Amino acid sequence: MLADPIAELRSPSGSLISVYVGRPSPGGMTALLTDLLRPVREAAEEKERPVQKSVRADVERIHDHAERLEGDAAPGYAIFASDIDGLFTVEALAHRVPNVSSLGPRPYLRPLRAAPKALRAGVIVADRSQSRVFVASGNLIDEVTSPLIADIGKPNYGGFAGYEEHGVRGRADEVSNRMWREAGLILLEKHQERPFDFLAIGGHGEMVEDIGRTLHPYLDRLHRSTFHAGPQTVSIPALRQELAGQADEVRRRNETDLANRVCDTALSDGQAVLGMTAVLAAANAQAIDSLVVAGEFRRAGAMCNNCGFLARSGSICPVCGSVMFQVDDIVAAAMEATVSAGGRTHQLAVSSPLDAHGVGALTRFALGP
Repeated sequence: MLADPIAELRSPSGSLISVYVGRPSPGGMTALLTDLLRPVREAAEEKERPVQKSVRADVERIHDHAERLEGDAAPGYAIFASDIDGLFTVEALAHRVPNVSSLGPRPYLRPLRAAPKALRAGVIVADRSQSRVFVASGNLIDEVTSPLIADIGKPNYGGFAGYEEHGVRGRADEVSNRMWREAGLILLEKHQERPFDFLAIGGHGEMVEDIGRTLHPYLDRLHRSTFHAGPQTVSIPALRQELAGQADEVRRRNETDLANRVCDTALSDGQAVLGMTAVLAAANAQAIDSLVVAGEFRRAGAMCNNCGFLARSGSICPVCGSVMFQVDDIVAAAMEATVSAGGRTHQLAVSSPLDAHGVGALTRFALGP
């Protein structure tokens, strides 16, 4: 992940510029960069002269990349620069990002941490005579085996009192069930290698439920979505579009469940905290297992670039006595502290009870009052 190596960048002087830029209208990249870098230049004017010179050099260098960024096809870009520290990197991103800039001792990584995680799905698209098996992760879709075929025979019914018809249908159902079960076992193996976030079954009518009944219990426990498609006609672009919508639904459900879990656990005095002050205390104690942020919620704060202590305000670190840097988004700093301590971060895109608190966290252990 891009954020992990970038997270190690440091600028003792506080001159590290972080810029995230999406795709503007044609010909608009230079103007967009000018707008984004204006507050950076203004913030630098309040700092020492070496920092001012570094920022001016970096602003000019970033502007020099406008034409290149305009011509590339990436959905977004991240730029990190500090001339005084010999740092300059431009990274193309696979997802859209908000247009934002920052100046400080450490890279601003919230747009990367907040990006929706790609969900992994196991997919079966089948009818009674053919099954196709796919594994999807984000926009990547891999058909993991050749189509499975069931020889259901030719439906030439007749016979006394329909007995022959009944037998042919019974054998056809048995063969189809065996094929669907085989498709499910292929997905089970992939699920055991790396778990799926959800399962998707494409078919027609009641057949989708019939396919579902042949699944192994491990797969049957997964969230399941269904859609209308046939194995002979389904295309990768159509499947990609279908799964994108299914993934959005699963992600919304997961986010709602997570927000409710954080709030319910905290309000019942369990291992969870709510609100900015409590979250910063948990981050400083390296106690956060999952940090959960309500949308674009942010607050200003202070951070020690020496030991990483986070606070709502302050100029001198109470832990090591170093100077504290003022930051516009202390939530982003808490996200980085959480990741550094082995925790996970989630920025929600749904409304939830967490909106009233802005931020909350599930913790590894109970924190004192």
